Amino acid sequence: MGCASKAEKVIETQVVTETKLITVEKEYTPQLWSHHKVVNETPELCAVKGVSILNSLGFKSVVKNGNYVYGNFSHNRAAIKCVKVSNQTFVYAAVAGADVKTVEKLRNEIAWQL
Repeated sequence: MGCASKAEKVIETQVVTETKLITVEKEYTPQLWSHHKVVNETPELCAVKGVSILNSLGFKSVVKNGNYVYGNFSHNRAAIKCVKVSNQTFVYAAVAGADVKTVEKLRNEIAWQL
């Protein structure tokens, strides 16, 4: 009996991936308004007060992370940071967004309530 030989065809596959560069263009140049103040309360109490301020102004998604508070108001974002300095607390507040008048007004409201 003879030997039968079977020819096998090997097919190599290649995976081709394409990298696509996407440029995200900003719709606006953000406005950033800030305020700072030294208060006679603990950083913890300052942060709790920050939560209350943002909630009273209608901010959504208000989050307190330690002595840092932030939230959203429409297309604006505010942050309040409370840091112990000697026996006092340094408070830094900032608001960012597209419309300068809205950002300024929100910053002023936060500053007045601090």
